[in-house]
Amino acid sequence: MPSIVRQDSLCSHVDQLRFFDFLEPNFDFKTAMSRFERQVSWLPFVAPTAELDSPTVDNNATFDSIWQPKSSYLPTLPETPLSFGDDPQQQEISIDSIIDHRNLNNLLSPPTPSFIKTSVPSRSNLPARSQEKNSRAMSPSPYESSLPSHKRTKSSTNIHEPEQLVPGASQTALEVAALLKEHPGYMCPMLTLVQEYQSRFRKPLHISELNTARDIIEIQYNGHMGFARLSPSFRATMGSDVLSVRLERPYCTIHCPINFVVSSTFDLPFIRLPLHIFSEHVQYLLTQHSGSMPLGSFLQCYSNYFPPLIDDEYGVPLEHFITCVKNVEIVTDKGVIKRIQTTITPSFSVPLNHMVSDKRSTSSSASSSSSTSTTTTCSLQTFAREVIDLLKQETVHCRLPLSKFVTAYHSKYSRHCRAADYGFDKILDLLLAIPNAVQVLGDGNKRILTLTHRCQVKRFFNDLVRILKNKPQRSMAISEIPREFTNFSKKPFDMIDFGVCFLDDLIGELKDNKEVVVDQENGIIKLYRKEQTDVEKFATQLFAEDIINMFRHQQDFNIPFQRFIPMYHHHFGYQCRVQLYGCLRLIDLFEELPNIVQIIEDKNGERIIQLTDEAIRQAVQLNITQLIRQCDGSIPFDHLMKLYAEMYRFELNYEEMGFDSIETMLESMQDKLACVQTNKNTAVIRVMEEHHSEIVFARNVVHILMEAQGETTIWLLKQEMANRYRRELKTEDCQNRLKQYVELIGQNVRLTPPMRFAYEVVKGMRACGLDKMNYEDFLIDYQLRHGNAHCPNPAEYGYPTIDRLFNAIRIVALTRV
Repeated sequence: MPSIVRQDSLCSHVDQLRFFDFLEPNFDFKTAMSRFERQVSWLPFVAPTAELDSPTVDNNATFDSIWQPKSSYLPTLPETPLSFGDDPQQQEISIDSIIDHRNLNNLLSPPTPSFIKTSVPSRSNLPARSQEKNSRAMSPSPYESSLPSHKRTKSSTNIHEPEQLVPGASQTALEVAALLKEHPGYMCPMLTLVQEYQSRFRKPLHISELNTARDIIEIQYNGHMGFARLSPSFRATMGSDVLSVRLERPYCTIHCPINFVVSSTFDLPFIRLPLHIFSEHVQYLLTQHSGSMPLGSFLQCYSNYFPPLIDDEYGVPLEHFITCVKNVEIVTDKGVIKRIQTTITPSFSVPLNHMVSDKRSTSSSASSSSSTSTTTTCSLQTFAREVIDLLKQETVHCRLPLSKFVTAYHSKYSRHCRAADYGFDKILDLLLAIPNAVQVLGDGNKRILTLTHRCQVKRFFNDLVRILKNKPQRSMAISEIPREFTNFSKKPFDMIDFGVCFLDDLIGELKDNKEVVVDQENGIIKLYRKEQTDVEKFATQLFAEDIINMFRHQQDFNIPFQRFIPMYHHHFGYQCRVQLYGCLRLIDLFEELPNIVQIIEDKNGERIIQLTDEAIRQAVQLNITQLIRQCDGSIPFDHLMKLYAEMYRFELNYEEMGFDSIETMLESMQDKLACVQTNKNTAVIRVMEEHHSEIVFARNVVHILMEAQGETTIWLLKQEMANRYRRELKTEDCQNRLKQYVELIGQNVRLTPPMRFAYEVVKGMRACGLDKMNYEDFLIDYQLRHGNAHCPNPAEYGYPTIDRLFNAIRIVALTRV
């Protein structure tokens, strides 16, 4: 029985209706329509669910493939052609529901003669040269160019081929058979079949592929309308268990209608939302979909629970933003349909499962295979770094169309990118082999390369660490990050370049990082710094004294940062090991001494180590003390400036130190220097040496603490000093006069690290019953008692050398040559 469908569905069956047989030269529209309606009253029902905007098709054209129109829903077409009358279901319909004024002119065009039959011959029945000639002469539909031109491998589909069902059956035929099985009567129009096939498998469907499987699929054309169904013989032989696995649908069956189509030309929007809010929404959606949902219908599912996502030109791609959610990934490993599912973030590795084996090498040993795998892994890692640099430096917002990748790669690295060099057949397979570095967005000819969220976070973290390392105290306000990044990268800071919309999104990703500490309450971000031990803190104090002693010989009390290490070695005779002070870098050690040194930059941008004003005063005091001791213990006040310049070869600029006169400067040094009047009415400057009684007082306090095994309470120490030595001990004495020997920790007093070493020395000599020992014998005995051949280690007590350690315990033990 003939059928009629809409003209914009590429179907015109006016030749079957013989409508023009009863038209007269002078007819009115109402009469023509009434007569035509009576002729077609027996036609089956047509439910036009969506209009298909199609160009007029030439009746004489021969089609190799069916194009897929850009539509959101599948049109419902006649279910039963003339020759497929197995399950006829016919309903009456008025002509007004299927014909509009727009198509009236086409319906009234001259009919095609009934003896002309339009069909598509099978190429398999033609000679080889005829097939080649026919393929060259054929011009494809203009809509066919929008389909992906490449073919996918058999592993890229999600259809399970029945074993030994139809020998020689193609994968495409089995996929079409699985689709037809979902339709009533195992039959559907060709246009519907093509739309479903491309939506499901993301590749075009050619009629020539179906013509080679006549034993599985039957195709018949009724005018321009084609129908496909499973052949009765195939249905009779396949039984009830064959093709029982239903195909994975590219859309959500909960929130989308049955005739929903995911068009390959549809682009997901760019969205602008806070990541923590979007993450909650995605996690909720996955909970409602049992942990997995198609990407193609994500917008429909999202709009059912939350406000619809709006396309924003200043946003980020939706497909990339979904991968920013923790424990969520987009996979295509079970088919060409992309799905969102819950997962656990894997560790960084370069997978090699996508690699294509080299066909030229048929056999190799296990050692050579391992060597080849290792070489390829290194090559992929190098390629991944090159792609990351390319996307960071040569693209806008780190996004690049896949079609322009080869050109951009050649432009940057001046060499061609060949997939075969890495063991792959296609560039796309090569890029998919580095999933930890590159993410491929979209499908078909609209694929876009971008950096993965993990790679973006790592990139932001590395740049942030470089900036913080050059900051005082290695910290800065969070609000200063955009300005600092602009100065660092020499280009405007844009969060879109890092694949997120807001700065808080990236800051939130750094909270679990152990190297960066984020203080949201105070709005500060800083690098993690290991807490110094008591010995390291004591060693840092000694290093501060060494710095002052070293810088006091410089005219401006500063040293270039790059020259500090060699000058330190030249001055003290040993290397500066920052690990002794609990630091990893020299700059970290200087940051532990903010009251002693500061890092500045000169006009050329070179870093300079400069003493602070307080440290300069101590350095000048040491210089004057050394000058007085070399001048027999005193110098005339009037000769101070002249002698100072002669000895140190630079003038004493007290004004730069903040003093109005030389007298004011000397008054600030009364704890070490004294200006006295002689009999000749001349003022001289002398050094206030430490009195012997002070040394005895310190030795008594150390002796009591050694008897208490190095530590006791402040109350017991005061009582012992009063009972045993008749001396009053104040708490302030432990913090000032005795700070080189004891340290106050709360209500307890304990020996400093060098005094603890002195306690070990005294205990060892008393065990030997000797008051003095040979130095070599002492070292042997010390190593035997501690069971370590490397004892004593001066670093354990905060000193760089053993000589300086023994020099620090002179009030307890002396070393003589």
